[in-house]
Amino acid sequence: MASPLARSNQLPCGAGIGLRPELSADLLLSPRSADFIEVVVEACLASPQARREAMAMAELWPVIPHGIKLSLGSADGIEPERAARLGALARELRAPLITEHVAFVRGGSREIGHLTPLPCTPDAVKVVARNVAEARRRLPDVPLLLENIAWTFRWPDDTMSEAAFYTSIVEATGCDLLLDLGNLHANAINEGKDPAQVLLDFPIERVSMVHIAGGVHEHGVYLDTHAHPVPDQVFALLDLLCERRGPVPVVLERDALFPPFRELERELSRARQAQQPHDGAVSPPCEAPPPWPPPEPAACEALLEAQRRLALLLTSLDEPPSAEVASYGAKAIALSREILRRKRVDDALPLLPRLSQRRDLLEPIAYRCVAGAPRPDRLAAIADALLIARGAEEHPSLRRAALLDGLVLEARFLLKGPEVQPRRAPFFRRRGLPGGQVCWIFKGPGASASVRLLEPAPPLSRAP
Repeated sequence: MASPLARSNQLPCGAGIGLRPELSADLLLSPRSADFIEVVVEACLASPQARREAMAMAELWPVIPHGIKLSLGSADGIEPERAARLGALARELRAPLITEHVAFVRGGSREIGHLTPLPCTPDAVKVVARNVAEARRRLPDVPLLLENIAWTFRWPDDTMSEAAFYTSIVEATGCDLLLDLGNLHANAINEGKDPAQVLLDFPIERVSMVHIAGGVHEHGVYLDTHAHPVPDQVFALLDLLCERRGPVPVVLERDALFPPFRELERELSRARQAQQPHDGAVSPPCEAPPPWPPPEPAACEALLEAQRRLALLLTSLDEPPSAEVASYGAKAIALSREILRRKRVDDALPLLPRLSQRRDLLEPIAYRCVAGAPRPDRLAAIADALLIARGAEEHPSLRRAALLDGLVLEARFLLKGPEVQPRRAPFFRRRGLPGGQVCWIFKGPGASASVRLLEPAPPLSRAP
Protein backbone atom coordinates (compact mmCIF):
# COMPACT_ATOMS: atom_id res chain seq x y z
CA MET A 1 0.00 0.00 0.00
CA ALA A 2 1.37 3.39 -0.95
CA SER A 3 1.88 5.72 1.95
CA PRO A 4 -0.50 8.71 1.99
CA LEU A 5 2.20 10.75 3.72
CA ALA A 6 5.94 10.75 3.71
CA ARG A 7 7.20 9.40 7.02
CA SER A 8 9.41 12.05 8.59
CA ASN A 9 10.14 13.98 11.73
CA GLN A 10 8.38 17.10 10.47
CA LEU A 11 5.50 18.38 12.53
CA PRO A 12 2.19 17.00 11.25
CA CYS A 13 -0.56 19.17 9.85
CA GLY A 14 -4.18 18.64 8.95
CA ALA A 15 -6.46 16.30 10.89
CA GLY A 16 -5.48 13.07 12.60
CA ILE A 17 -7.25 10.49 14.71
CA GLY A 18 -6.52 8.51 17.84
CA LEU A 19 -5.77 4.89 16.95
CA ARG A 20 -8.09 2.35 18.55
CA PRO A 21 -8.43 -1.35 17.63
CA GLU A 22 -11.97 -0.72 16.37
CA LEU A 23 -10.65 1.82 13.84
CA SER A 24 -7.58 0.06 12.45
CA ALA A 25 -9.24 -1.78 9.57
CA ASP A 26 -11.16 1.30 8.41
CA LEU A 27 -8.02 3.42 8.51
CA LEU A 28 -6.15 0.93 6.36
CA LEU A 29 -9.04 0.83 3.90
CA SER A 30 -9.19 4.65 3.78
CA PRO A 31 -5.59 5.77 4.37
CA ARG A 32 -6.23 9.34 3.23
CA SER A 33 -8.98 9.88 5.77
CA ALA A 34 -6.37 10.84 8.38
CA ASP A 35 -3.24 12.93 7.95
CA PHE A 36 -1.51 11.43 10.99
CA ILE A 37 -2.21 9.02 13.85
CA GLU A 38 -2.06 9.36 17.62
CA VAL A 39 -1.37 6.30 19.80
CA VAL A 40 -1.83 5.94 23.55
CA VAL A 41 1.57 5.28 25.08
CA GLU A 42 0.30 3.07 27.89
CA ALA A 43 -1.56 0.81 25.45
CA CYS A 44 1.67 0.27 23.51
CA LEU A 45 3.67 -0.39 26.67
CA ALA A 46 1.14 -2.88 28.04
CA SER A 47 0.43 -4.80 24.83
CA PRO A 48 3.07 -6.10 22.40
CA GLN A 49 0.31 -6.36 19.80
CA ALA A 50 -0.59 -2.68 20.19
CA ARG A 51 3.07 -1.71 19.93
CA ARG A 52 3.51 -3.73 16.73
CA GLU A 53 0.38 -2.14 15.29
CA ALA A 54 1.71 1.34 16.11
CA MET A 55 4.99 0.50 14.40
CA ALA A 56 3.12 -0.72 11.32
CA MET A 57 1.03 2.45 11.24
CA ALA A 58 4.24 4.49 11.43
CA GLU A 59 5.15 3.17 7.98
CA LEU A 60 2.07 4.89 6.59
CA TRP A 61 1.49 7.96 8.76
CA PRO A 62 3.38 10.16 11.21
CA VAL A 63 2.54 8.66 14.61
CA ILE A 64 2.38 10.75 17.78
CA PRO A 65 2.74 9.01 21.17
CA HIS A 66 0.21 10.40 23.64
CA GLY A 67 0.96 9.70 27.30
CA ILE A 68 -1.61 9.52 30.09
CA LYS A 69 0.31 8.19 33.11
CA LEU A 70 3.62 10.03 33.35
CA SER A 71 2.03 12.03 36.19
CA LEU A 72 3.81 15.31 35.50
CA GLY A 73 1.93 16.87 38.42
CA SER A 74 3.05 14.42 41.12
CA ALA A 75 4.76 16.34 43.90
CA ASP A 76 7.18 13.45 44.55
CA GLY A 77 8.32 13.43 40.92
CA ILE A 78 7.86 11.23 37.89
CA GLU A 79 8.87 7.59 37.59
CA PRO A 80 12.15 7.74 35.61
CA GLU A 81 11.66 4.23 34.18
CA ARG A 82 8.28 5.18 32.74
CA ALA A 83 9.76 8.27 31.09
CA ALA A 84 12.58 6.14 29.64
CA ARG A 85 10.07 3.68 28.19
CA LEU A 86 8.12 6.57 26.68
CA GLY A 87 11.35 7.86 25.15
CA ALA A 88 12.19 4.45 23.70
CA LEU A 89 8.74 4.15 22.11
CA ALA A 90 8.98 7.65 20.62
CA ARG A 91 12.35 6.79 19.09
CA GLU A 92 11.00 3.54 17.62
CA LEU A 93 8.13 5.45 16.04
CA ARG A 94 10.40 8.29 14.92
CA ALA A 95 7.74 10.50 16.42
CA PRO A 96 7.71 14.18 15.39
CA LEU A 97 6.53 15.17 18.87
CA ILE A 98 5.28 13.74 22.18
CA THR A 99 2.24 14.78 24.19
CA GLU A 100 1.30 14.40 27.87
CA HIS A 101 -1.13 15.85 30.39
CA VAL A 102 -0.83 18.48 33.09
CA ALA A 103 -2.21 16.26 35.83
CA PHE A 104 -1.28 13.67 38.42
CA VAL A 105 -2.35 10.02 38.39
CA ARG A 106 -0.81 8.95 41.69
CA GLY A 107 -0.71 10.52 45.10
CA GLY A 108 2.41 9.21 46.78
CA SER A 109 2.35 5.43 46.27
CA ARG A 110 -1.40 5.25 45.61
CA GLU A 111 -2.44 5.00 41.97
CA ILE A 112 -5.61 6.89 41.13
CA GLY A 113 -6.04 5.47 37.66
CA HIS A 114 -7.25 8.65 36.01
CA LEU A 115 -6.04 12.14 35.18
CA THR A 116 -6.60 14.20 38.32
CA PRO A 117 -6.44 18.00 38.38
CA LEU A 118 -3.75 19.98 40.15
CA PRO A 119 -4.43 23.03 42.28
CA CYS A 120 -4.09 26.16 40.15
CA THR A 121 -1.22 27.61 42.18
CA PRO A 122 2.35 28.77 41.48
CA ASP A 123 3.71 25.85 43.55
CA ALA A 124 1.92 23.35 41.32
CA VAL A 125 3.32 25.10 38.24
CA LYS A 126 6.84 24.77 39.66
CA VAL A 127 6.31 21.06 40.31
CA VAL A 128 5.20 20.51 36.71
CA ALA A 129 8.20 22.46 35.40
CA ARG A 130 10.60 20.40 37.51
CA ASN A 131 9.01 17.13 36.36
CA VAL A 132 8.99 18.18 32.70
CA ALA A 133 12.72 18.95 32.91
CA GLU A 134 13.32 15.52 34.46
CA ALA A 135 11.26 13.77 31.78
CA ARG A 136 13.00 15.55 28.93
CA ARG A 137 16.33 14.05 29.95
CA ARG A 138 14.89 10.68 28.94
CA LEU A 139 12.96 11.73 25.84
CA PRO A 140 14.19 12.29 22.29
CA ASP A 141 14.91 15.84 21.22
CA VAL A 142 11.44 16.56 19.83
CA PRO A 143 8.78 18.96 21.10
CA LEU A 144 6.80 17.94 24.18
CA LEU A 145 3.27 19.35 24.19
CA LEU A 146 1.23 19.58 27.40
CA GLU A 147 -2.52 19.00 27.49
CA ASN A 148 -5.21 20.60 29.64
CA ILE A 149 -7.54 18.12 31.31
CA ALA A 150 -11.24 18.01 32.17
CA TRP A 151 -12.01 18.17 35.87
CA THR A 152 -14.99 17.21 38.00
CA PHE A 153 -13.90 19.20 41.07
CA ARG A 154 -11.71 22.16 41.91
CA TRP A 155 -9.15 22.48 44.67
CA PRO A 156 -10.20 24.80 47.49
CA ASP A 157 -6.83 26.58 47.47
CA ASP A 158 -6.79 27.63 43.79
CA THR A 159 -5.25 31.06 43.34
CA MET A 160 -5.44 31.30 39.52
CA SER A 161 -8.01 30.80 36.81
CA GLU A 162 -7.56 27.78 34.56
CA ALA A 163 -6.38 29.99 31.68
CA ALA A 164 -3.86 31.81 33.88
CA PHE A 165 -2.61 28.46 35.19
CA TYR A 166 -1.85 27.17 31.69
CA THR A 167 -0.27 30.48 30.73
CA SER A 168 2.12 29.96 33.64
CA ILE A 169 2.67 26.33 32.61
CA VAL A 170 3.94 27.26 29.14
CA GLU A 171 6.13 29.99 30.61
CA ALA A 172 7.62 27.72 33.25
CA THR A 173 8.19 24.63 31.10
CA GLY A 174 9.00 26.10 27.69
CA CYS A 175 6.43 23.67 26.24
CA ASP A 176 3.57 24.57 23.95
CA LEU A 177 0.02 23.34 24.54
CA LEU A 178 -1.99 20.48 23.16
CA LEU A 179 -5.26 22.30 23.76
CA ASP A 180 -8.16 19.92 24.29
CA LEU A 181 -11.16 21.94 23.20
CA GLY A 182 -13.56 19.27 24.47
CA ASN A 183 -12.04 19.57 27.94
CA LEU A 184 -12.05 23.37 27.78
CA HIS A 185 -15.71 23.34 26.74
CA ALA A 186 -16.67 20.91 29.52
CA ASN A 187 -14.87 22.85 32.25
CA ALA A 188 -16.28 26.20 31.13
CA ILE A 189 -19.88 24.91 30.90
CA ASN A 190 -19.65 23.24 34.31
CA GLU A 191 -18.23 26.42 35.85
CA GLY A 192 -20.92 28.60 34.27
CA LYS A 193 -18.49 30.44 31.97
CA ASP A 194 -18.52 31.29 28.27
CA PRO A 195 -16.22 28.73 26.56
CA ALA A 196 -15.26 31.20 23.82
CA GLN A 197 -14.08 33.77 26.35
CA VAL A 198 -12.17 31.12 28.28
CA LEU A 199 -10.46 30.10 25.04
CA LEU A 200 -9.41 33.67 24.32
CA ASP A 201 -7.97 33.93 27.83
CA PHE A 202 -5.69 30.93 27.14
CA PRO A 203 -2.23 31.56 25.61
CA ILE A 204 -3.50 30.66 22.12
CA GLU A 205 -0.24 31.78 20.50
CA ARG A 206 1.33 28.81 22.31
CA VAL A 207 -1.18 26.23 21.04
CA SER A 208 0.53 23.79 18.67
CA MET A 209 -2.06 21.00 18.50
CA VAL A 210 -5.73 20.52 19.33
CA HIS A 211 -7.90 17.64 20.58
CA ILE A 212 -11.60 17.48 19.80
CA ALA A 213 -14.07 14.96 21.24
CA GLY A 214 -17.69 14.57 22.20
CA GLY A 215 -19.46 14.39 25.51
CA VAL A 216 -22.82 14.16 27.19
CA HIS A 217 -24.82 15.90 29.91
CA GLU A 218 -25.13 13.56 32.87
CA HIS A 219 -25.62 13.95 36.64
CA GLY A 220 -26.20 17.67 36.10
CA VAL A 221 -22.80 18.27 34.48
CA TYR A 222 -21.24 17.98 31.03
CA LEU A 223 -18.89 15.00 30.83
CA ASP A 224 -16.18 14.71 28.19
CA THR A 225 -16.78 11.05 27.27
CA HIS A 226 -14.91 10.53 23.97
CA ALA A 227 -17.91 8.32 23.13
CA HIS A 228 -20.23 10.79 21.39
CA PRO A 229 -20.10 13.03 18.30
CA VAL A 230 -18.14 16.27 18.57
CA PRO A 231 -20.73 18.95 19.37
CA ASP A 232 -21.15 22.06 17.26
CA GLN A 233 -19.98 24.18 20.20
CA VAL A 234 -16.57 22.48 20.16
CA PHE A 235 -16.25 22.94 16.41
CA ALA A 236 -17.12 26.62 16.95
CA LEU A 237 -14.21 26.85 19.38
CA LEU A 238 -11.96 25.29 16.74
CA ASP A 239 -13.14 27.87 14.20
CA LEU A 240 -12.37 30.67 16.65
CA LEU A 241 -8.95 29.28 17.49
CA CYS A 242 -7.93 28.92 13.83
CA GLU A 243 -9.21 32.44 13.13
CA ARG A 244 -7.04 33.90 15.91
CA ARG A 245 -4.09 31.49 15.90
CA GLY A 246 -3.93 30.15 12.36
CA PRO A 247 -4.15 26.47 11.41
CA VAL A 248 -2.94 23.89 13.90
CA PRO A 249 -3.07 20.09 13.67
CA VAL A 250 -6.27 18.58 15.07
CA VAL A 251 -6.73 15.13 16.62
CA LEU A 252 -10.17 13.51 16.76
CA GLU A 253 -10.56 11.30 19.83
CA ARG A 254 -13.14 8.51 19.95
CA ASP A 255 -12.85 5.76 22.56
CA ALA A 256 -16.24 4.02 22.65
CA LEU A 257 -19.68 3.73 20.98
CA PHE A 258 -17.95 3.75 17.61
CA PRO A 259 -20.22 4.87 14.75
CA PRO A 260 -19.79 3.88 11.10
CA PHE A 261 -16.37 5.14 10.02
CA ARG A 262 -17.87 7.55 7.50
CA GLU A 263 -19.25 9.58 10.42
CA LEU A 264 -15.75 9.98 11.85
CA GLU A 265 -14.51 10.93 8.37
CA ARG A 266 -17.11 13.70 8.31
CA GLU A 267 -15.81 15.01 11.63
CA LEU A 268 -12.25 14.96 10.27
CA SER A 269 -13.44 16.88 7.19
CA ARG A 270 -15.18 19.40 9.42
CA ALA A 271 -11.92 19.92 11.31
CA ARG A 272 -10.10 20.57 8.03
CA GLN A 273 -12.74 23.12 7.07
CA ALA A 274 -11.84 25.13 10.14
CA GLN A 275 -8.24 25.22 8.94
CA GLN A 276 -8.83 25.97 5.27
CA PRO A 277 -9.50 29.72 5.42
CA HIS A 278 -6.23 30.09 7.30
CA ASP A 279 -3.92 27.78 5.31
CA GLY A 280 -0.26 28.29 5.96
CA ALA A 281 2.73 26.80 7.69
CA VAL A 282 2.12 25.63 11.22
CA SER A 283 4.45 27.37 13.64
CA PRO A 284 6.78 24.95 15.42
CA PRO A 285 6.42 24.73 19.20
CA CYS A 286 8.56 27.10 21.21
CA GLU A 287 11.35 25.36 23.13
CA ALA A 288 12.53 28.19 25.37
CA PRO A 289 14.43 27.13 28.52
CA PRO A 290 12.29 27.08 31.68
CA PRO A 291 12.72 30.41 33.50
CA TRP A 292 10.94 29.44 36.73
CA PRO A 293 12.82 28.45 39.89
CA PRO A 294 12.38 24.95 41.37
CA PRO A 295 9.66 24.42 44.00
CA GLU A 296 10.52 24.91 47.65
CA PRO A 297 10.88 21.60 49.55
CA ALA A 298 8.24 22.60 52.11
CA ALA A 299 5.75 23.47 49.36
CA CYS A 300 6.46 20.15 47.64
CA GLU A 301 5.87 18.22 50.85
CA ALA A 302 2.60 20.05 51.51
CA LEU A 303 1.36 19.34 47.97
CA LEU A 304 2.43 15.71 48.22
CA GLU A 305 0.48 15.23 51.44
CA ALA A 306 -2.59 16.85 49.87
CA GLN A 307 -2.27 14.55 46.84
CA ARG A 308 -2.00 11.51 49.08
CA ARG A 309 -5.16 12.46 50.97
CA LEU A 310 -7.06 13.17 47.76
CA ALA A 311 -5.94 9.90 46.16
CA LEU A 312 -7.28 8.03 49.18
CA LEU A 313 -10.62 9.87 49.00
CA LEU A 314 -11.00 8.98 45.34
CA THR A 315 -9.94 5.32 45.43
CA SER A 316 -10.98 3.91 48.81
CA LEU A 317 -13.68 1.25 48.64
CA ASP A 318 -15.37 2.82 51.66
CA GLU A 319 -17.36 6.00 51.27
CA PRO A 320 -15.16 8.90 52.43
CA PRO A 321 -16.20 10.82 55.57
CA SER A 322 -18.27 13.88 54.73
CA ALA A 323 -15.91 16.18 56.63
CA GLU A 324 -13.00 15.19 54.38
CA VAL A 325 -14.80 15.85 51.10
CA ALA A 326 -16.54 19.06 52.14
CA SER A 327 -13.85 21.39 50.80
CA TYR A 328 -14.04 19.80 47.32
CA GLY A 329 -17.80 19.29 47.35
CA ALA A 330 -19.48 15.99 48.26
CA LYS A 331 -21.34 15.76 44.94
CA ALA A 332 -18.17 16.42 42.93
CA ILE A 333 -16.18 13.77 44.80
CA ALA A 334 -19.01 11.24 44.45
CA LEU A 335 -19.11 11.88 40.69
CA SER A 336 -15.32 11.58 40.48
CA ARG A 337 -15.40 8.24 42.29
CA GLU A 338 -18.06 6.95 39.89
CA ILE A 339 -16.01 8.06 36.88
CA LEU A 340 -12.99 6.25 38.30
CA ARG A 341 -14.99 3.02 38.58
CA ARG A 342 -16.03 3.37 34.95
CA LYS A 343 -12.44 4.12 34.01
CA ARG A 344 -11.27 0.89 35.63
CA VAL A 345 -13.65 -1.06 33.43
CA ASP A 346 -12.73 0.95 30.31
CA ASP A 347 -9.03 0.29 30.93
CA ALA A 348 -9.52 -3.44 31.54
CA LEU A 349 -11.83 -4.39 28.67
CA PRO A 350 -9.31 -3.84 25.82
CA LEU A 351 -7.19 -6.53 27.51
CA LEU A 352 -10.09 -8.99 27.04
CA PRO A 353 -10.57 -9.02 23.26
CA ARG A 354 -12.90 -12.03 23.08
CA LEU A 355 -15.07 -10.95 25.99
CA SER A 356 -15.24 -7.36 24.76
CA GLN A 357 -17.19 -8.55 21.73
CA ARG A 358 -20.09 -9.15 24.16
CA ARG A 359 -19.83 -5.85 25.98
CA ASP A 360 -23.58 -5.77 26.56
CA LEU A 361 -23.37 -8.86 28.77
CA LEU A 362 -19.91 -8.15 30.15
CA GLU A 363 -20.25 -4.60 31.49
CA PRO A 364 -22.58 -5.36 34.44
CA ILE A 365 -20.28 -8.19 35.51
CA ALA A 366 -17.22 -5.98 35.11
CA TYR A 367 -18.66 -3.20 37.28
CA ARG A 368 -19.53 -5.67 40.04
CA CYS A 369 -16.01 -7.13 39.93
CA VAL A 370 -14.15 -3.83 40.26
CA ALA A 371 -16.58 -2.31 42.77
CA GLY A 372 -15.64 -4.89 45.37
CA ALA A 373 -11.88 -5.02 44.78
CA PRO A 374 -9.20 -2.51 45.81
CA ARG A 375 -7.25 -0.98 42.96
CA PRO A 376 -3.63 -2.24 42.90
CA ASP A 377 -0.86 0.33 42.80
CA ARG A 378 0.78 -1.33 39.76
CA LEU A 379 -0.62 -2.92 36.58
CA ALA A 380 -4.13 -2.22 37.82
CA ALA A 381 -5.82 -2.70 34.44
CA ILE A 382 -4.35 -6.19 34.16
CA ALA A 383 -5.45 -7.10 37.69
CA ASP A 384 -8.96 -5.83 36.93
CA ALA A 385 -9.04 -7.72 33.61
CA LEU A 386 -8.15 -10.96 35.39
CA LEU A 387 -10.88 -10.38 37.98
CA ILE A 388 -13.42 -9.62 35.26
CA ALA A 389 -12.45 -12.72 33.27
CA ARG A 390 -12.91 -14.91 36.34
CA GLY A 391 -16.25 -13.29 37.10
CA ALA A 392 -17.40 -13.80 33.50
CA GLU A 393 -16.65 -17.54 33.69
CA GLU A 394 -19.89 -17.91 35.66
CA HIS A 395 -21.97 -16.69 32.71
CA PRO A 396 -22.68 -19.59 30.29
CA SER A 397 -22.60 -17.37 27.20
CA LEU A 398 -19.27 -15.83 28.19
CA ARG A 399 -17.49 -18.81 29.73
CA ARG A 400 -15.44 -19.85 26.69
CA ALA A 401 -14.24 -16.32 25.93
CA ALA A 402 -13.52 -15.71 29.62
CA LEU A 403 -11.42 -18.85 29.93
CA LEU A 404 -9.36 -18.01 26.82
CA ASP A 405 -8.84 -14.31 27.61
CA GLY A 406 -7.99 -15.13 31.21
CA LEU A 407 -5.53 -17.83 30.16
CA VAL A 408 -3.62 -15.44 27.87
CA LEU A 409 -3.30 -12.93 30.72
CA GLU A 410 -2.20 -15.67 33.13
CA ALA A 411 0.55 -16.65 30.70
CA ARG A 412 1.95 -13.11 30.78
CA PHE A 413 1.22 -12.03 34.34
CA LEU A 414 1.17 -13.47 37.84
CA LEU A 415 -1.60 -12.38 40.22
CA LYS A 416 -0.63 -12.55 43.89
CA GLY A 417 -3.52 -11.31 45.99
CA PRO A 418 -4.41 -7.87 44.64
CA GLU A 419 -0.96 -7.31 43.11
CA VAL A 420 0.19 -8.20 39.60
CA GLN A 421 3.69 -8.76 38.32
CA PRO A 422 5.04 -9.84 34.91
CA ARG A 423 5.57 -13.59 34.59
CA ARG A 424 9.24 -14.14 33.78
CA ALA A 425 9.24 -17.92 34.02
CA PRO A 426 8.08 -20.15 31.16
CA PHE A 427 4.38 -20.99 31.13
CA PHE A 428 2.68 -24.10 29.75
CA ARG A 429 -0.90 -25.10 30.41
CA ARG A 430 -3.72 -27.26 29.10
CA ARG A 431 -7.25 -26.13 29.84
CA GLY A 432 -10.65 -27.63 29.21
CA LEU A 433 -13.27 -25.56 27.39
CA PRO A 434 -17.06 -25.84 27.23
CA GLY A 435 -18.25 -28.67 25.04
CA GLY A 436 -15.39 -30.97 25.99
CA GLN A 437 -12.78 -29.14 23.91
CA VAL A 438 -9.22 -28.49 25.07
CA CYS A 439 -6.78 -25.61 24.41
CA TRP A 440 -3.04 -25.35 25.00
CA ILE A 441 -0.93 -22.27 25.73
CA PHE A 442 2.84 -21.74 25.71
CA LYS A 443 5.14 -18.90 26.74
CA GLY A 444 8.92 -18.98 26.78
CA PRO A 445 11.21 -17.54 29.47
CA GLY A 446 11.25 -13.77 29.98
CA ALA A 447 8.53 -11.22 30.66
CA SER A 448 8.36 -10.15 27.00
CA ALA A 449 8.35 -13.65 25.48
CA SER A 450 5.60 -14.24 22.96
CA VAL A 451 2.53 -16.26 23.90
CA ARG A 452 1.13 -18.98 21.64
CA LEU A 453 -2.42 -20.17 22.14
CA LEU A 454 -3.62 -23.32 20.38
CA GLU A 455 -7.36 -22.87 20.33
CA PRO A 456 -9.83 -25.26 18.67
CA ALA A 457 -12.61 -23.85 16.54
CA PRO A 458 -15.79 -23.26 18.54
CA PRO A 459 -18.28 -26.12 18.12
CA LEU A 460 -21.15 -25.41 15.74
CA SER A 461 -24.43 -24.82 17.48
CA ARG A 462 -27.00 -27.48 16.66
CA ALA A 463 -30.32 -26.61 15.15
CA PRO A 464 -33.27 -27.41 17.39
